[in-house]
Amino acid sequence: MKKNRIPIKTQGMFLSRVGEMLENGFTLAEAIDFLDHLNTTASWHSQQMIKDLQNGIPIYEVLSERNFDKKACTQIYFADKHGNLPDVLIEAGGYLIKKHQDRLMFLKLLQYPIILIFLLIFVLLLLKNFLLPQFEVLYSSMNYRPTKTVSIFIYFMKNAQFFIGYILCFFIISSFLIYFSLNKKTSLQRANLFSKIPIVRFYFKLFTCQFLAREWSYLLQGGFSIIEILEMMRSQSFRPLIREMAEKIRIDLTKGLSFSHSLSELDFLDEQFITVTIHGEKNGRLDHELLFYSKFCLLQIEENIQKVFRILQPIMFLFIGCMIIAVYLSILLPMFEMIDSI
Repeated sequence: MKKNRIPIKTQGMFLSRVGEMLENGFTLAEAIDFLDHLNTTASWHSQQMIKDLQNGIPIYEVLSERNFDKKACTQIYFADKHGNLPDVLIEAGGYLIKKHQDRLMFLKLLQYPIILIFLLIFVLLLLKNFLLPQFEVLYSSMNYRPTKTVSIFIYFMKNAQFFIGYILCFFIISSFLIYFSLNKKTSLQRANLFSKIPIVRFYFKLFTCQFLAREWSYLLQGGFSIIEILEMMRSQSFRPLIREMAEKIRIDLTKGLSFSHSLSELDFLDEQFITVTIHGEKNGRLDHELLFYSKFCLLQIEENIQKVFRILQPIMFLFIGCMIIAVYLSILLPMFEMIDSI
């Protein structure tokens, strides 16, 4: 039975500390036992983790049983094969800590716009329920007929909650339809679909290629052949996309197609990844070139995430500012037109 999910930051700190202790001569069981005495893993039933390891259960299965991040478990699965476990644990821990920091940054980015949106909804309700009826009484007493522009603003004020409700319903229904539609597709089909969506495809391709380049580099440096690597990819259960991709490449190879040609038929892989693979195969330095390429991808991902955060916040504030201006205009325009008509 699966345990409750451990916070991402706690997972990252745990993996990083275990990796550092392995580098300093500790065994896995000793590292976990030591951290247990520091009360950092008490809620995870650490002694049961140690018993599982002593019973021969691989570390990636022990972590997966405790709902650790699937990408981290996949990294550790491959590390268990190529023997670079301490470095990969530290790297996986750093990845999870960075993931936690990005989430906090995104939540911080949304914090003020969400507060402003709620305030805006509150102001709209006040206008609709208190100010607008007063305007209508005043219009009636003065036999004033609002112009078309003013009528549009008044109509907006009266029905703002319905517009917001319709938009929310549209997004909720659309999300459910997309979710159920994607569930019917295989992982390869979903990946090919994501690779066609603007903006999304850039990050999806980079994340996928960065992961593959790093893991293949480590495995090649560990002396494994392409066929053996594909078999490892097929036998893991953490990431279905990697498993299905390995199966497709294996079938292509049995048909006599080259490894690079099989990769080129996968739309969700970046063209640079294919180029690096072809170049590395020719000069016999595929493992080193893939490792360098994975670092290049990681740098691109981090730079672009920072850029998106810098662009997204002004856009959100601009949208909310336009909504606030519309509310003020709906109040001031009728007043100015009434003054002009006197």
